[in-house]
Amino acid sequence: MNEMLNLDSLCLAYDGEVVVKDASLAIGAGEIVALLGPSGCGKSSILRCIAGFLAPQSGELSLYGKTLSPDRPAEKRGLGMVFQDFALFSHLNVRQNIAFGLHGKGNSKSRVDGLIERFGLGDLAHRLPAELSGGQQQRVGLARALAPRPKLLLLDEPFANLDAQRRKDLGSWTRAQLKAEGAAALLVTHDRTEAMALADRIAVMHGSPGELLQTGSAKELYERPKASAVARQMGEVLIVTGRASDRQARCALGEFELCEERQGSVQLLLQAENLELQENPQGALRLEHRFFAAGCWQHTLSYDGQSIQVASADQFEAERCDVRARSPLWAL
Repeated sequence: MNEMLNLDSLCLAYDGEVVVKDASLAIGAGEIVALLGPSGCGKSSILRCIAGFLAPQSGELSLYGKTLSPDRPAEKRGLGMVFQDFALFSHLNVRQNIAFGLHGKGNSKSRVDGLIERFGLGDLAHRLPAELSGGQQQRVGLARALAPRPKLLLLDEPFANLDAQRRKDLGSWTRAQLKAEGAAALLVTHDRTEAMALADRIAVMHGSPGELLQTGSAKELYERPKASAVARQMGEVLIVTGRASDRQARCALGEFELCEERQGSVQLLLQAENLELQENPQGALRLEHRFFAAGCWQHTLSYDGQSIQVASADQFEAERCDVRARSPLWAL
């Protein structure tokens, strides 16, 4: 893999307090990788380190195949950046914002013209940021970041300030633009749907200090998580202790087939999409809430301090129910 970025056992700290522990990650040319995890696990700290705003406590950072000195300034790292708050220059219009990083570079006008046309900003070119919607501002921010043709783009929760539909639309559009440019990207997000839709691979972070638990495609992480925290990041899931013998396991919710042979104590992953509800007045699951959405009934169930939302074509009225798995379960 032609690496654009490599993190090797990176540790980060603020005022002596470790916030990221032993993080290792590689990003190839043209690859989009998402850092997915809850608030406070160190995702944005990793971006700050790559950008040059935070020196590592230990470990090594390489850009474009070369070890990067911690004191190399941000503007000398050859990166593009897109921020959550857009960070546009309020006194510059759309055209001037996009052109900002191109001063002194040849054919800057044609590059800006091309981006304005491709990003659908032609009618907005002379407007100031205050005259733009949030989605329009984000398009300008992405165009500005891509204008110098960086090999690697850093995106720090760039859609967090947009409503759900605009996040979805702009996310798909952003992926298409990055692929058209051939730029690699590292996206920070706490939204698994966003990570799954945009990224080629996802790196799941968890804990404080934050650790990188597992990296892989969305399918790999969903179907074969290596830790319960990864499973919870990738979808709605109940994690139930059981006993396994070969490819069968029994727990308080019943007997289930497993994806592979296991023996002894296991943690069974009951993922919402794999479950069917079965009414049972003495069932182990309690029905807490139900509502109709997306053409079916959504049922919020609780068990042993956990909750999960399961979809069904039928509305269940009983206070308790059981579940059946449509396909074999993965076990930890």
